[in-house]
Amino acid sequence: MQRYMLEPPHYAYDWFSPLRSEEVVKGRVTNFTFMGHELVAFRDENDQVVVLDAHCPHFGGHLGHGLAHGVHVVDGCIRCPFHGLHFDKNGQCVKGDFVKDTGGLRHLKTTPWTVRETLSSIFIWHGADRTKPTRELVFTNMDFDGWTPAVTNEGRILAPTNLFFPTENIVDVQHFYAVHFWELNEVIRAPGEDENGAFSALLNMKWTFGAQSRFDAVRRIGQFFGSDYLFDIAVWGPGIAISRASVPMLGGATVMSVILITPTNETDCRIRVVSSVKKAYDWAPNRLLRTITGQGIEDVMARLFLWVATNDFDGDEIIWTHRKFLANPKPLKDDGPLIAYRKWSLRFWPDDYAPAPHRERGASPQMADAHS
Repeated sequence: MQRYMLEPPHYAYDWFSPLRSEEVVKGRVTNFTFMGHELVAFRDENDQVVVLDAHCPHFGGHLGHGLAHGVHVVDGCIRCPFHGLHFDKNGQCVKGDFVKDTGGLRHLKTTPWTVRETLSSIFIWHGADRTKPTRELVFTNMDFDGWTPAVTNEGRILAPTNLFFPTENIVDVQHFYAVHFWELNEVIRAPGEDENGAFSALLNMKWTFGAQSRFDAVRRIGQFFGSDYLFDIAVWGPGIAISRASVPMLGGATVMSVILITPTNETDCRIRVVSSVKKAYDWAPNRLLRTITGQGIEDVMARLFLWVATNDFDGDEIIWTHRKFLANPKPLKDDGPLIAYRKWSLRFWPDDYAPAPHRERGASPQMADAHS
């Protein structure tokens, strides 16, 4: 059996976003779990996010748990509540509140994780070497000039869900009809790897309001509220997909939705959306609104589409959390993009990952700790 048809790793290698920017506040420590690791995040003296292993290399004290006056950030360094040791953004112990011989602190160091902050989100590199990403975060070189400030929310937990299920769905054209009740007008660019290395597609779709609602009245009313739109989707990795939708009924406004998927433990994931709208309305009332409030119609639209995109996962969640990964599925001719996507996804598998050919749902494989 081909390797790409076996169960993919739940802890894959790439960039992931386990935190929103607002969750890491200057002067405070944020505890979280990422890829099976207990971690802490804080902001240094330059307001840059730092992520370290949660346990102090001195005697294993947790850097994020202690009395209120014992766990905090001092001068851009995190202070261990156990022995009062201070660690800087490089993970180096630079001070001990009760240490007389500071020369002995040099060997106390923990390796920081590689972090990028953009789109109101905090991204962390997960790879064989946490300090040396094999590729840069896709957003680093993107130009967001003319777009509204990115808005995001807490997202939703998918329990249990394999990491690759959501992005595999994104390139599964058939599921758009069956789950979301969208209509396909035209396939402009079929799903496949593009010149930038992403797995992308360009589709002309029709969206109908309330099509997934469990209330019959909402579905009937929704039939009168729909729109054709160009759906440009690109999957950059198991945890990042970017869609741009040009909606004629909204005056040609372009909506960008960034879909972020991050494993929270051995079996579950969190899915979150980041939304932004290309500024398109140069009307006098909109200019006045921006002058008075600092926000325009596009900013309101960004929050509206964030809500719509988050709730549009209702049907997906039911599928993902009850789905079983089959080591020997029975693909149809129309499933071509799914098989191509699985082949493409192999680049995110650790070289030493050995998937089991048969596994019960909910028992996702464990990756060896590449950082120990």
